[in-house]
Amino acid sequence: MSPRPSIPLSSLSELRRKAHWTLVARVALAACLIAGLVLAFQVTHHSRRSEAFLDAGRSPVIALDLSWSVSYADSKLIEQTLQDVVDSGRRVGLVLFSDTAYAALPVGTNSDALRPFLRFFQGDVANPWRATFSAGTRIGAALDLARQMLHTSGVKNGSVVLISDLDDSPSDETDLARTLVAYQREDIPIRMIGVNATSQDVAFFRDALQSAGTVTALYAGTGTGGAPGTGRAFPVLLVVLVALIVLLLALNEQVLGALTWGRRRSAA
Repeated sequence: MSPRPSIPLSSLSELRRKAHWTLVARVALAACLIAGLVLAFQVTHHSRRSEAFLDAGRSPVIALDLSWSVSYADSKLIEQTLQDVVDSGRRVGLVLFSDTAYAALPVGTNSDALRPFLRFFQGDVANPWRATFSAGTRIGAALDLARQMLHTSGVKNGSVVLISDLDDSPSDETDLARTLVAYQREDIPIRMIGVNATSQDVAFFRDALQSAGTVTALYAGTGTGGAPGTGRAFPVLLVVLVALIVLLLALNEQVLGALTWGRRRSAA
């Protein structure tokens, strides 16, 4: 059997220095693996949730229900949904509504401008619109204003995301029907987020929207209610990043593997 390849040992200090840098390389690659896992999870987690509500390639207007029927029990879900929009980095507009609708942010505003509104759904700060928005809910008025904002801003690829408990006023049915027809005619998609909405209201709006949009039902402690297109996407970025770092670790072990020790062979 031929002897394994070996090198003579001439300097312990040189070997110690090489071993030190080998250890540094391994620790650095391990840290990159951990950081990569965390980063990939954050990227895929936030993009998955926000993209479930915001159609890619479109400029959305967020219509937020502030009526009395939206209880404090709904606040956490609203805060989480708004947080997803804030983290999306998209350009958005904002409509606040109850019995009337108010344009709070123009179309094209950076989503980070929504951040100050989050505190009103955290239970620590009183909602300043409670006194004004208190005479029922008119979803038709909110959708109509959002559509007008898209036209005024000249946006051709707009969409609307409505966040509400979907408890609409019976007197709003005519205006709502007229507005939904306009959305279908102008090909403006609507995505309704029903926060703790009743099954009857969810079913009503799914029937009313037809091809104009979708309804996603959110319930405290249970997540989404099964609207199409809101399932978890396969984390391709996470898999690719992990595979790359594992490859680097394997390459490190191959090139910088631990030395094996043996007795010095005497000359024959």
